Amino acid sequence: MELTPWANPEDGSEVLSRRTAQAMVVGRLRIEILSGALPPGSRLLQAKLAERMRTSTTPVRAAMAELAAEGLADVDPHRGVIVHEPTEPELLEIYEMRSLLDPILIEKTVANITEPEVERADGLCDRLDGLTEPGSWVVLNSQFHAHLDDAARSPLLASTVRNLRNRSSIYIAASLRESPDRMVAANAEHRAMVEACRAADVAAALEPTLHHIEATVELVTLYLRRLESSTA
Repeated sequence: MELTPWANPEDGSEVLSRRTAQAMVVGRLRIEILSGALPPGSRLLQAKLAERMRTSTTPVRAAMAELAAEGLADVDPHRGVIVHEPTEPELLEIYEMRSLLDPILIEKTVANITEPEVERADGLCDRLDGLTEPGSWVVLNSQFHAHLDDAARSPLLASTVRNLRNRSSIYIAASLRESPDRMVAANAEHRAMVEACRAADVAAALEPTLHHIEATVELVTLYLRRLESSTA
């Protein structure tokens, strides 16, 4: 049985330690993928990752499965596990679905969010304002939107949108690397969403929600087409 360096089988902490190791590996790889440190198509080799992160291969294997479920990694029959390679058709399909579902969810959020939840969303905006690195920004951005999703009190819809948002992450990160100034504009849109929730104003919440989607599609489409032309 493989143990992480900090597992202690005598006190029954092995399972918890393995889960902690998996979370650590997922967190580090997610940031490396979203920041571009691990570019699309990069191979994720279990043994090398385990050595680099000073853990066993068991949590690395579980971490790669989790990243694959998020759409950040793919299992290739010839190359093994690789960083997901974004495509324009996938981008358009994801955001076509989000353009339909996100407005429904934000409307439910505005109707059901509590004042403490609004204040926590405001605090997440403060943290986002302090970030300039795309990978870290995208991770915290996901937490911000997941918090608003949960406030909708519509778990099935929130779960569906969260799955799409997870698959959006690699595209959002690409849009920020294409246009770093987009982080500032997106943070302003986050503030507008929070204020709309505070005022119970659905129309005011819908405008920044839809602009979030449109801006990402526009920037990533330009990025993908430029990438395609440079490799043609």
